[in-house]
Amino acid sequence: MNLHLQKLKQLTNKWGIYQHGKLDKPNPKFGYALEDQARAMLVSETFGDKKLTDIYFQFLLNALDQSGQIYQYFYDNKNGITADKTTKCSEDALSMLAWALLTTQKETPKKDQILKIILSQAKDWPHLRSIAYLILGLTNGDKSILENNLTHKILDSYQEDNDWHWFEDKLTYGNALIPWALWQRGQVRHDQKSLKIAQKSTAFLLNTYQKNGIPLPTSHLGLQKNDQNRLYFDQQPIEAAYLILCLEAAFKATKDVFYRENAKKWWGWFWGNNINQAQLIDKNFACYDGITKKIDKVNQNQGAESNICFLMAYQAVKRLGLAK
Repeated sequence: MNLHLQKLKQLTNKWGIYQHGKLDKPNPKFGYALEDQARAMLVSETFGDKKLTDIYFQFLLNALDQSGQIYQYFYDNKNGITADKTTKCSEDALSMLAWALLTTQKETPKKDQILKIILSQAKDWPHLRSIAYLILGLTNGDKSILENNLTHKILDSYQEDNDWHWFEDKLTYGNALIPWALWQRGQVRHDQKSLKIAQKSTAFLLNTYQKNGIPLPTSHLGLQKNDQNRLYFDQQPIEAAYLILCLEAAFKATKDVFYRENAKKWWGWFWGNNINQAQLIDKNFACYDGITKKIDKVNQNQGAESNICFLMAYQAVKRLGLAK
């Protein structure tokens, strides 16, 4: 078994990857989330694991039912899995689904059907992270009016207010996703404005995400523009991972070793270069769900998002020549 994928395989059955873990075991109670399947497929396909990739891809296709609805959450039943039809699929989940389908090499008519549904809605999306996920996917293909319009939504949201150089009045969740998408857009489309705003917003994150030189992502409760007292916990792997992916995209676009050096520094967050001096990776290359103020310093659960994002970060530092 590939050690790097051991945790994903443990969390995955023939239907898909479970959303949550209870300590180091899957927790079926919380079922499956569409966005986890999408990102897990990107990871497994990059590793070249056909079996896992096929499982996640089939899940993504089955999220669309015969009525044309796409569902986000699924749960085990005696005949397999069933969709939660009471919960509307979020824009974030739809955008991650589109990102995965626009990136994978796999082709099927149902894939095209799903993309048609999502792309027809996307022009009206207000949320920047959903837009950013979609830009990551759209930049894999030909330039489009939709991609241009969505990029301008992000660029038009950028503001400079004293030392706050960001797109919103709050840092919330998966923040580095936004400049990451702009770096990729700028590099692929030779879009200088995207590159300029990507550089400024990345610099803002690097300055904000540290304390005495130690990587310090925002807590799960976020950070308001005018907050006087910053909350340090809990810190989650998605924040470090997405910043590493952002820095990889920045290095690819600029060839500036500053970004590679910071990616190395932030890779260290997983291995103890954090304010708790706690290692988040166990002997099986599995990632804990974050660092906490509790006495054991780390959240002992090992869920899908944490491990998928950690592996995405690992793939990035490997491409940068920073890991084997």
